[in-house]
Amino acid sequence: MRLVLLKGIPDDPVLRQEWDALVESVEHPQVFFTYEWALAVQRAYSSTLLPLIFLAYDRHDAAEDEHLSGVAALASDAGGAYVSFLCATTGDYCDFLSSRASKPAFVGAVLAELRKMAVKNVTLTNLPADSTTVSALRKNARYSGYHLFARTAYVCAQVSLANLERRPGENKLVLPRKKMLRRFLNAMGREAPVRLDHARTWKTVSPILPQFRQSHIARFLITGRISNLARPERILFLEELAKLLGERGWLALTRMMSGSKSFAWNYGFQFRETWFWYQPTFDSDLEKYSPGFCLLAKVIEEAADDQTLTVVDLGLGAEEYKERFANQSRKTLYITLKSSAFQHVREILRYRASEVARASPKVESILRALAARLEKLEHLAAREGALAAVRWLARKARQTIFSRTEVFFYEWDGSAANTAPDLHLEPLDLDRLATATLHYVDDDQTLSYLLRAAGRLREGKAVGFGLLDGYGKIVHFTWATPFEGFFLSELNAPVKAPAADCVMLFDSWTPISQRSHGYYGIAMEQMARRIQEQGKKPWIFSAANNLASVYGLQRTGFQRRYSVVRRKLLGWQTINGDAPRPRTVQPAELLS
Repeated sequence: MRLVLLKGIPDDPVLRQEWDALVESVEHPQVFFTYEWALAVQRAYSSTLLPLIFLAYDRHDAAEDEHLSGVAALASDAGGAYVSFLCATTGDYCDFLSSRASKPAFVGAVLAELRKMAVKNVTLTNLPADSTTVSALRKNARYSGYHLFARTAYVCAQVSLANLERRPGENKLVLPRKKMLRRFLNAMGREAPVRLDHARTWKTVSPILPQFRQSHIARFLITGRISNLARPERILFLEELAKLLGERGWLALTRMMSGSKSFAWNYGFQFRETWFWYQPTFDSDLEKYSPGFCLLAKVIEEAADDQTLTVVDLGLGAEEYKERFANQSRKTLYITLKSSAFQHVREILRYRASEVARASPKVESILRALAARLEKLEHLAAREGALAAVRWLARKARQTIFSRTEVFFYEWDGSAANTAPDLHLEPLDLDRLATATLHYVDDDQTLSYLLRAAGRLREGKAVGFGLLDGYGKIVHFTWATPFEGFFLSELNAPVKAPAADCVMLFDSWTPISQRSHGYYGIAMEQMARRIQEQGKKPWIFSAANNLASVYGLQRTGFQRRYSVVRRKLLGWQTINGDAPRPRTVQPAELLS
């Protein structure tokens, strides 16, 4: 066996053909193992991944020509000390490609080469547990100077089409929640019958991707997550993948539609005998009709009628709706190879601790909060120095014992006149939050704000607004809700309103890249005028120690009316101060 290392995948028709033949010869061929998939990853993630493509060549006994007998598509970080599968973050399954007989020798040769390259950490995720690579790694790890630890990564649900239940004599599938499915499909198909549409080439996929991306980002926001499609490299990957797989006939971007309206999508593949449920999403406005569940049901129905298909693979993730359809599964592993025994033991202890924490939601919550504090402390130390981190820690410790918080309350008097004809307020909805996610994907603080905003939209207890510039980009966010009973986190208590018609403005936010342009003042004035035109009174608050906010509010026409003070000692708190009530005029005063 001759081992060749390439620092990238060349555009080589011969290699592509040999790679194809190798994929076809392995035990469980997957679209994720193909030359096209690896090439799409390389094109999209070239700024963060350095490909390490190990090729093994064998010579036939009676010929001088060599043939490709093994492929390991790996990648390293910029420093070269950390190696993983090239397709680890994109492929549901990753593996070393070679025949069963040559697998131990091939895996051993790759590990030995990595050790010569001084690679200290190797992480192999999404490796199928039933792959012969697992035993080959166990056999060769110690000889190559690595300590191996394997744990379960995912249990991928699958639908074996041959084992689906059918009605006797009718050959019709018996799907879960059939009545509910029919009712939801009828509700979504009032104007036209619900159908599936499949885009299989780049030409047909290209116009669909923007709506798919927008819906995916919006759907993730409403569930408290940031979609990977918000990242430009991820959408570039899907574009490159569509171009490459479309040429081979393996692509299937499926839409569930009624007329010209799309309700749900699945960016998937049909490779050999498998239909892959890879990246689905649906219109969150139709969540009550379970469009994702309906789409999967119709995909399984269509797959069952296709004689060339045997499995619908539901991929990574243990979502409940998948379990309703699944009748088999396939486990993948997360394997680490450490050159350091200390790092190896720490990896095992960290995993065992996380297992214990997951068994108790309360313990897990405490550990997550502690980890978040430690991460903030590390960022502060890196940004402002160790002394600033120590001061922050001391301040937090002091506040757990005793603290005093004063909050000022302001009423708008209508005196400000900030003119900005190219800026205007618009109500926030999921679509606008999804667009903002694309604009501020590199601003972690704004992404956290957008997640909070999406959750608030779902609750429906407050109204959000965005200040849009001339290009339709949101440059400031703010919220409004009835003053009476508003829970103020600074006081850890609800507050009383001066009158029933008072509206509180709260949780205003300007993305970091948009600051120092006066957007806060412009947004507050436009919000205040909007509220006043509805016959109500605009109010806002600020912590007394937030001097920038205090001075800024005074320039926007808000006048301070009163303050409330919260004192906390250990677990006890007292609140002093209250909203001034409207003065009641006595009859005697009326006569005078």
